[in-house]
Amino acid sequence: MMYYPLYYFFIFSALLLGIPFFLVRMATTRRFRVGLGERFGFYRSGLLPRGEGGAIWVQAASVGEVNAALPLIGLLREEYPSIPVVLACQTAAGRSTAVKKLGGQAAAILSPLDLGPVVGRLIRRISPRILILIETEIWPGTILAARRRGIPVVVVNGRISDRSFPRYRRARIFLQPVLSRIDGFGMRSELDAGRIRVLGAPPGRVRVTGNIKFDSLDLSRSPSGGGRESWGWPPDAPVIVAGSTYEGEEELLLKAFQQLRGDFPGLKLILAPRHLERIGAVEDLLRARGEDYRLFSRISSADGETGLVILDRMGVLSALYREASVVFVGRSLRGSGGQNPIEPAAAARPIIFGPRMENFAEIAEELVLSGGAIRIDDENRLPAVIGKVLAHPGQAAKMGTRARAAVEKRRGASRRNLEMIGEIIK
Repeated sequence: MMYYPLYYFFIFSALLLGIPFFLVRMATTRRFRVGLGERFGFYRSGLLPRGEGGAIWVQAASVGEVNAALPLIGLLREEYPSIPVVLACQTAAGRSTAVKKLGGQAAAILSPLDLGPVVGRLIRRISPRILILIETEIWPGTILAARRRGIPVVVVNGRISDRSFPRYRRARIFLQPVLSRIDGFGMRSELDAGRIRVLGAPPGRVRVTGNIKFDSLDLSRSPSGGGRESWGWPPDAPVIVAGSTYEGEEELLLKAFQQLRGDFPGLKLILAPRHLERIGAVEDLLRARGEDYRLFSRISSADGETGLVILDRMGVLSALYREASVVFVGRSLRGSGGQNPIEPAAAARPIIFGPRMENFAEIAEELVLSGGAIRIDDENRLPAVIGKVLAHPGQAAKMGTRARAAVEKRRGASRRNLEMIGEIIK
């Protein structure tokens, strides 16, 4: 591949230029030190399986992609019980989620750097039967290293966002040779399928299999730390859950909370910042406004009067949605792309989001059209819209039912992707 040496050059240049930055972050931030050897293809003894027939290699980015992959991994273990699964994650948070939720179903590791010799170390250790890329994780070094060793590669849950498509299209000359080496593309929608063909994927290898995130919903458990009863909250207390909020959105939600609590006695607000690194900034905001609050990790039955809670744990938000009277989906009023509305919809909760839901455009539109969600184009309308939902609990319950129905009818993508994988493995 003629552009691969150029790609190598950029990767090595970035590594060299980034050395001072990484040294500082390693000295000050623990997550930059964890698993550093794995990034260069060195894995401790016993971490990786040594099955004689090779492994199924699944590549995911972070927590969202890992959660989405769980049902598919479960199906793979049922279909191929003698073949071990290795899940490689781009982030430490993703790996932590995989370890917690997969147990012994798969070996969870950090992905090696996207350089052929580094990836080759992992390949030699696990002898993959197939490489499964969750969503559109196009890593040229990894893909080419696999194909040079005769390992088939498939994309599952593939998507090309409105924001990414123009950039990818400009880089088509570089992308097309990589895409031509992928054996199968399971895309979320017809729109995504059309876009990946435009970028150079062989048309005969592209199919629409749906969104596996609809299969990954498990609402059978209560949030770790109990529920509203264990927190001393009355069962009828109105609760706003703001999920995966972006910088600036917490201030908007706090203003809405302050305006509404006079009309709704006992009103609660749970703020769940998208990145835990921003917890301190959210605490500073609440302290500056003179608001009493608790961190979720420290809440107890003695905090029944507390109106504000900051979620400071990973892997809890989906269960917390069950406690909500209304859910706000973050990164939709500030930032761009939006966050996942599928989990609150599956919890049968009324949903509110802003106009910036590009990464979830299809399901966001369906939720609005079905009456399961409200889209607001003006952030100043947030208090009024939340208040309207809280003031009409019967209508809110109907919204939640419609939201859940929109999710239920889209399930089954994991099995369709399993069928594609089976055809390619054979």
